Amino acid sequence: MRVRAVICGGPELATSAAALGLIPTDDARADIALLDLRDGAAIAKAAALRRDLPRVVVIGEAEGEIVRALGIADQVVATSCEPAALGPLIASVLPAARRHATRSILVTAARGGAGTSLLAANLARRLAPSHATLALDVTGGAGLGWWLGASPAGWQDLEGLADELSAQHLAVVATEAVAGLRLAGGPPLAPSVAVARAALRAGLELCELVVVDAPNIAELRTKELAAMVDRVLVLTYDDPVSLAALATSELPPGAWIIGSQSTASAMIGREIFRSLPRSDRDIAAAAGGARVVGGALGAAYDELADLLLIDTT
Repeated sequence: MRVRAVICGGPELATSAAALGLIPTDDARADIALLDLRDGAAIAKAAALRRDLPRVVVIGEAEGEIVRALGIADQVVATSCEPAALGPLIASVLPAARRHATRSILVTAARGGAGTSLLAANLARRLAPSHATLALDVTGGAGLGWWLGASPAGWQDLEGLADELSAQHLAVVATEAVAGLRLAGGPPLAPSVAVARAALRAGLELCELVVVDAPNIAELRTKELAAMVDRVLVLTYDDPVSLAALATSELPPGAWIIGSQSTASAMIGREIFRSLPRSDRDIAAAAGGARVVGGALGAAYDELADLLLIDTT
């Protein structure tokens, strides 16, 4: 189970959370909150969290009486930030294991040129008829917009709004590509990490589903967003360069590895979730027409989209 946590504390608490494999996130997506009651700024941050979010707190001697006076249960109170102290408490307050319904999907690749924009565009088109969908381009390129037949505004006007970017802001700059599908982001520049994160959060308020076209898996922007989304798809060829990149990649837990133009069931010991056939004719036909891929490759896209739709329930 991927445990998402809001970290309300300093570097010591953040380091312990990382050691325990917790994924830092925001209030809306969190399973738990870790709170250092010895830190005034952390208390202020925690005060804004939703009240039903389970909390594990760290206290010192000075906070002991307050905790007891409030009747806070011992099983959520630690006296140090050590992982060994926090781990059992976190396990005790976690809700019964459940799977998050997928609302955010990130498409990335082991290396550049693998066709992530083509895949993201075709998945977004297939998801949009049943769920209002936002396609989010954080690559800085024009591929996603071209395959969706739209020319979105770039990120320049949003760079000053990282701390306050809302669904309303995003709605103004997003372009409707087809019915039920909006597109935000495009050339000439990729967004900063802060704006990319804010845009994803705002996108989830604006639409039911968000499909992110991201740079390769090694990029910081991709790593940050991969920790926020529900599902990560990693596209890869089976050539030596791709295999070398895949071997050294830090893949998010539960990532779907999608083999491109390959029939291999595994690559460097990693299971291939699905494979996409080589289909130059189908891509050429789409590029010269409605830009929706059909044929054998289109059927593979259909299957992936169907699996993602199942994942949304």
